[in-house]
Amino acid sequence: MEHEKINKFIVENMKNIFGFSLSRLQNREAADELASDIIYEILKSAPKLSDESRFYAFMWRIAENKYADYLRKKYKQRHTELCENIPGEKTVEEDVILTEDLKLLRRELSLLSEQYRKTTVLYYIENRSCSQISEKLGISTEMVKYYLFRARKIIREGMNMERIYGEKSYNPKHFEIDFWGTKGGADAEYRDFETRKIKGNILLASYYAPVTLQEISIELGVAVPYLEDEVALLLQKEYIIEKNGKYIANIPIFTKECNEEIEKRLCAIIEKAAEEFSALAYDDFKKEFGNKFENENAMRWQMATLCAREAFVSGLDDNSLPADRPYRLVNGGGGRGFIWGRSEEKNSRIHGIYSGYCNNDMSNYVIVFNFQQMLGVQDFSGDHTAAVCAVARENTQALSERDKNIVTAQGYAKDGKANFPVYTKEEFERAKEFLAPMARIFRNVALETTKTAAYVTAEHSPAHIKKTAEMVGAFKYGFDSAEKFIDRLYEKGWLDAPDTAQKCAMCIVKMK
Repeated sequence: MEHEKINKFIVENMKNIFGFSLSRLQNREAADELASDIIYEILKSAPKLSDESRFYAFMWRIAENKYADYLRKKYKQRHTELCENIPGEKTVEEDVILTEDLKLLRRELSLLSEQYRKTTVLYYIENRSCSQISEKLGISTEMVKYYLFRARKIIREGMNMERIYGEKSYNPKHFEIDFWGTKGGADAEYRDFETRKIKGNILLASYYAPVTLQEISIELGVAVPYLEDEVALLLQKEYIIEKNGKYIANIPIFTKECNEEIEKRLCAIIEKAAEEFSALAYDDFKKEFGNKFENENAMRWQMATLCAREAFVSGLDDNSLPADRPYRLVNGGGGRGFIWGRSEEKNSRIHGIYSGYCNNDMSNYVIVFNFQQMLGVQDFSGDHTAAVCAVARENTQALSERDKNIVTAQGYAKDGKANFPVYTKEEFERAKEFLAPMARIFRNVALETTKTAAYVTAEHSPAHIKKTAEMVGAFKYGFDSAEKFIDRLYEKGWLDAPDTAQKCAMCIVKMK
């Protein structure tokens, strides 16, 4: 293989190699050392590789071998032997003798894959003969002996190793699934990732490089028998894929390192845009619509809401979503859209974006951003639509008791009038025209953010989903840029804490 191609492959995979090292050693300095050893060995050995299509298998084989070398150098080997002979018929379990050896034997049994484990347990623990095992498992006696031979070899090698359990064995990471697209909702399949840590941590353990079930077991500190069903479910849903006995995550994951790099790059973009936005005049909007607000700050929150809506929500179209994998995975294959994981708890600054909500006769159009700073006075949800539309029409008499209670509890009305801006269709078009320069800045922030996030997310993802990660990174941070931009305007003092009960981050447009 040519040196130029070798160097290109290594440059493209340096982050994956370091991710492989870090996921196993949980120490940055040690991971740097291991990654350097792996890269050196690749540089030394790759010229002998005749088929460059086998480079990735070659690379991960070297990575695993160098990791094993690292363990052998760092830890003193234990020398424990199992009986070499497997008789045709066995009467009693061999004396394992030492308690420590018995513990090691049990540990290695927990790491065996299903067929090896079942055969070994039946033979050594349950005292079954080879012919009995053959009948029970529905395989030939020769195959039983082969499994026992291989299992003995695997166990013996494992017992002579010091197993270093990964950080996730004692400190499992938080993991959540997010999605956007058609047929969205509070799907129990996704919420299950938040309440049960094991599935998410399997995805995290298999994100940077392909891993075996045994490697996942060691990383999580969970015996293989308890992982097999979880892995099977993840395979069925295509959250992970399997190739040559190894598993790798199949959805983009926003890890802490990925998020931190994106955030760092976005600071300059947000700061420059906030300076430009704050300097723009808005006299036309104020002159025509200022009477809809109780004070200047309330009007500014409304302007920011409308700009955010124009920049981010109006450009989204469900029908543009690609139909091929993995987008069809939304809601277990019942919808199309984007799906991703994150290893940090969500701390969204926008608690719900509602645009396009209409009442039954389509006469009213609701626009709402539940910005973090507004939650003390505004907490809209989709089931409030009928209530706020009736208030806008000054027709609350026909509301159900439940919706009347919503109006009262949420403070949507004041002195019998809507406690939020209401526009006619014509007024709304003029408002958009007045705010176009401001909305353009919001839009530019979104575009710059999406380009940056797309690149970084792809760089932090496995090679086989880089295109997907690029698209998901752009989409996710396109929305997130709205909340980050609002936060910066708030920090600069262009926006202030609401000093009125008016719902100024929402409005209704009368379409008829």
